[in-house]
Amino acid sequence: MNISDEIAKKQFIQREYGLAHPTYDRELDFYRLVCSGDVKTLTGMLLAGEEDDVTLKSRGILSEDKVRNRRYHEIVLVAMISRFCIEEGMEEMESYNLSDFYINRLDKAQTQQQITDVHNQVIMDYAKRMRHVKNKKVISLHCVRTMDYVYDHLHEKIEISEIAEYVGVERSYLSRLFRKEVGQTLSDYVMDKKLQAAKNMLLCSDFSCMEISQYLAFASNSYFIKCFREKFGSTPGAYRKENYRKHWKKSWR
Repeated sequence: MNISDEIAKKQFIQREYGLAHPTYDRELDFYRLVCSGDVKTLTGMLLAGEEDDVTLKSRGILSEDKVRNRRYHEIVLVAMISRFCIEEGMEEMESYNLSDFYINRLDKAQTQQQITDVHNQVIMDYAKRMRHVKNKKVISLHCVRTMDYVYDHLHEKIEISEIAEYVGVERSYLSRLFRKEVGQTLSDYVMDKKLQAAKNMLLCSDFSCMEISQYLAFASNSYFIKCFREKFGSTPGAYRKENYRKHWKKSWR
């Protein structure tokens, strides 16, 4: 049977059993709701199961295995939400790392209930983060370009003078402007983003602490450990061990 015949057969089965995909507009409405940060409405939908019609039911068959089929659809859901949230203002690195984290959890899920738990966490996590994004005050183009530069160069040693040159303003002016609009010094911001990236790498990769410190251009591994402990209250190794215990062993046993 060729592809056209397979599709025709599938469409016939969908019509017979009412398995049509949700409309494109309904899907867009759902993604927009997440992007709007409307946590209250989404909480009500999750409790009532109203989001099922859009995100869980009436979906195509991607696998004959029910758990695998559900997992595939949830992976698509995570990927779509992450892209929509980027379009609406979430920082790219944050959204992509969040997407990777939840797709890894879906990959570990063995039952429908475990997948449902991840499904609910994805929706609420992105919605809460987007609410925070929407509540942020509007900042200048200079600061936006500064943030973009930092994200693009996290794996390098970042000099404020180089950022200022990239943005096209004096270093002293950029430092004052950034602190006024963002609420922290540019140096602290760079360090925070490097440490957040390190935290995500500890969570989602097998890189050693030494490899992570080198990748993110810390002066030394000991300095990386010192900064990480000051920020998060534990060493990178302890964080990785504790996070694995909480988020993987307890979740899937």
